[in-house]
Amino acid sequence: MISKSLLLNDQKWRASFLGEKAISLAPSAKNSPLSVIHKAARIVEESEIQDLIDVIPAYESIALIYARPLYDLNEEIAELEQKIRQTTIKKQEVSRIEVPVCYEMGLDWDEIEKNTKIPRERFIERHESGTYEVAMMGFLPGFIYLSGLDEDLSCPRKNNPRTKIPSGSVGIGGSQTGIYSLESPGGWQIIGRTPVHFFNEERDPPINVMPGDHVRFKKISKKAFDQWEV
Repeated sequence: MISKSLLLNDQKWRASFLGEKAISLAPSAKNSPLSVIHKAARIVEESEIQDLIDVIPAYESIALIYARPLYDLNEEIAELEQKIRQTTIKKQEVSRIEVPVCYEMGLDWDEIEKNTKIPRERFIERHESGTYEVAMMGFLPGFIYLSGLDEDLSCPRKNNPRTKIPSGSVGIGGSQTGIYSLESPGGWQIIGRTPVHFFNEERDPPINVMPGDHVRFKKISKKAFDQWEV
């Protein structure tokens, strides 16, 4: 694979093509923290790079999506470096978001208790007490991946994924917790559901959380969930 190095946020990165209209950027240093990924993504977003239409941070890389085919990696990275040098970003204020969750609406408590050996109420207490960071978005529009899950709460994905998971479902997938902002198939273990709608295609931007935001969960009753939905 053809790759090229560049300096971004005072660190060395490797750039390579990711299909005909995208470039992948990955920090050269292994195990770079999410804060490095998120800050670098913000710098690129604010650099006004021609034909760049989306910047997608992940756990270990950033995808740059263009509106045109890309042919010469050297030319693209030269333009990227020039724009980056001219860009200064302000310190980002971290949003702190409280997410109400009805744990009574969890679909997989038997499987979770079996895998973790933790009783349901104790599991809920520990899940609710955590502070999580929005790590990235995917695998469908608005899906929120959250880092910071207590290791003891880790649980493998389902062997047989569901064909339909309700929007707002809160799940455990391995060592992560996350929120299904849209109804979709999925294989995460569902522990509850939030009445908050994070994704709305009519908004700009359509999702109202950002990578780097901090999330806390707050237990609510089924009655409170139903009243919220009205």
